[in-house]
Amino acid sequence: MRWYFAIDEAGTYGETGADAKTAVLSARAFGQLDPHLLYYGKRNDFTAWMTQHGVTVIDAAPHFLPIIQAAEQAGIYKAHSIGHWLRVVLPQVETTQEFVLYTDCDVIFLNKVDWQNIRPKVFAAAPEFKRDNWNYFNAGVMVVNIPAMQLSYNLFETQICSRIEATDSYSYDDQQALNEAYRGLWDRLDVRLNWKPYWGYNSKAAILHFHGPKLSVLESIASGHWNADNPTAIQLRLMVDGHLPAYIAWAGMLGDRLQNQDVKLALRLQAAASALTRYQSTRAGVAVDTSFMDFNMF
Repeated sequence: MRWYFAIDEAGTYGETGADAKTAVLSARAFGQLDPHLLYYGKRNDFTAWMTQHGVTVIDAAPHFLPIIQAAEQAGIYKAHSIGHWLRVVLPQVETTQEFVLYTDCDVIFLNKVDWQNIRPKVFAAAPEFKRDNWNYFNAGVMVVNIPAMQLSYNLFETQICSRIEATDSYSYDDQQALNEAYRGLWDRLDVRLNWKPYWGYNSKAAILHFHGPKLSVLESIASGHWNADNPTAIQLRLMVDGHLPAYIAWAGMLGDRLQNQDVKLALRLQAAASALTRYQSTRAGVAVDTSFMDFNMF
């Protein structure tokens, strides 16, 4: 199965870039995937590392990038990152494969998957916060039917441009775009292929997606240095506080599992598991409101 992931140059210098390397190393352990990176920016040490590790690096940009840039200059839109928008260019980039896998960078491959049995009409995806809430999907892991996406791409791009240029779409993003355009048309993906840490430990999970809190967030919260001074930071802390046993279990397991792939990361994970355990002892009886995770888009 051809596997795509995406990043822009700015992302290569931070945690996203490190996560992408971990994803590649974990995928190589199973030998099932042909990794392809969609990349926006100047080539650098990160892209060289990817090439050295068997990843095909493809320079890419959304056709509607000028629309994004003009809207940002007008103050009516702000792109979280160009890298996130690269997933929507798959129908333009892929020319030989009928079905491909797309993931975000913050995933770890844990078990083999029978990819030949996943044949969505357009694409298959799994829920976001609640694993039984199929109201909308998380775009962090998708199996994509390329010919089907190609047939609908022009209309999809037109819709994206219209939404970006609208004065009420400041926070509009690629996941929202996909959910709006393909509502009722996407297939359900086995949740084990987009398993979130806050869903609890699951030895059958095939792809673990660190949606929400990343390792640096876990470390900061556990050490008491997390600054919850904005709505997003508050939600990240609540996600951790509300699911501490799950995060402790995953950090401990990954700390053991990744020792042969990345010793430094493995040690960080083990330390995080210990720190979170100590932190958990200080949170007994503290009420945690995670009702925001009941969100429905439609």
